Amino acid sequence: MMKLTGLVLSLLLAVIFAVPAAAADDGQGFVLSVGAYNTDDLSDDTDVEGSPIEVGLEYRFKPFHLGKVPIGIALGASGNEDNSYWAYFSFRYDWKVNERFTITPQTGASYYEEGDGRDLGGPLEFRSGLEFSFRLKQGGRIGLLFYHLSNADIYDENPGSNSLVLNWAF
Repeated sequence: MMKLTGLVLSLLLAVIFAVPAAAADDGQGFVLSVGAYNTDDLSDDTDVEGSPIEVGLEYRFKPFHLGKVPIGIALGASGNEDNSYWAYFSFRYDWKVNERFTITPQTGASYYEEGDGRDLGGPLEFRSGLEFSFRLKQGGRIGLLFYHLSNADIYDENPGSNSLVLNWAF
């Protein structure tokens, strides 16, 4: 896991120092995340314990309009201490509650590799979540994202996983 953690942290630092902070007000830009993977209680039939640390990097494209509704697309990758990782794309909708506060439902698909972590049933997983973010005066946003990763019963096993991560969009 140390190799994955070191690689991801190096990548995150490179992005932080290579990309100037942007307003991220239009929904476009990079997002760094860190939090807890698999925050739900694990069943007794697994040898995976606790909530491993999760880190991720995402890029959010400028939203397109579906009629009058702006829909964002995001591409990202996350990994955890159990050498599990997943790459995903998602659709997002930023509901601006006021000038500073935004609620963002999101849904998409992901490719999952179990590593030494939780067996989610297979490589195709679906990711759905809800993010609460606060726009910073200096630009960018800080947010809290809760999301669920599962295969919607397309495989025999479907334990699913919940994550709670802190996001920094810039």
